[in-house]
Amino acid sequence: MKSFKGTYLIFFLSYLLVVLGAVFLEKQNLIYIKPIPLVILSFLYCKYISRVNILYPVSMLIVIMVNDTLVYIDFTQYFDMIAIVATVYYILNLFLLKKYIRCTDFNVRKFTTIPIVTSLLLIGYLMYTITMLVLPDLSDSLFYLSIMLISMTLFVSSCFFIYISDKYTGGFKLFIAASCCLFVNGILPINELYFYSRVFTILINSVEIMGFFFFMRFLIDNKRIPFNGITKEKYL
Repeated sequence: MKSFKGTYLIFFLSYLLVVLGAVFLEKQNLIYIKPIPLVILSFLYCKYISRVNILYPVSMLIVIMVNDTLVYIDFTQYFDMIAIVATVYYILNLFLLKKYIRCTDFNVRKFTTIPIVTSLLLIGYLMYTITMLVLPDLSDSLFYLSIMLISMTLFVSSCFFIYISDKYTGGFKLFIAASCCLFVNGILPINELYFYSRVFTILINSVEIMGFFFFMRFLIDNKRIPFNGITKEKYL
């Protein structure tokens, strides 16, 4: 338990280091600082989960680190590659979540309530707004932009599906992770293409790492919620 708490303390210190780096340093310096909490998250996942899925550390250590590097070097010039890497990241996460998605968990009543329908409409509007916002500057990258948005929508929808179906403990962590993903992808194009602000850079990095953390916590902590007295089953 002490080791568990100590590792998490190291993660939160590294998280604070990234925030301080975003506050006081140029954003290019985050290329060297931001991988630290990502490496620690990968370590936590491998250490505290019974069955390690190699897709998670791959998504953290390779995909996200490469993606962030390209973003901070030149977002516009390397957008095609950024979109491809982001798409790979979302696809890897979809494979990580596929065991938690079952058609039998779909409940029409749960998915047609006013809050859910409203949320889906807002997500759709956000996707449309992002597309229209960046399209003038990225018109030559429409294909790559499209596949990235589609894969991101599938990932966010999967997180919301698992949360709404309420079949696993900790589903709210996926809701937070998906919300962080939407926030980052909504603010990042504005910050890189139209109106750069250090405040945006701080928010983007802090919220993104927060989303990574809650996604990892779901993978580690989730348990199948018992139904009619059936014993809980842990899916790891």
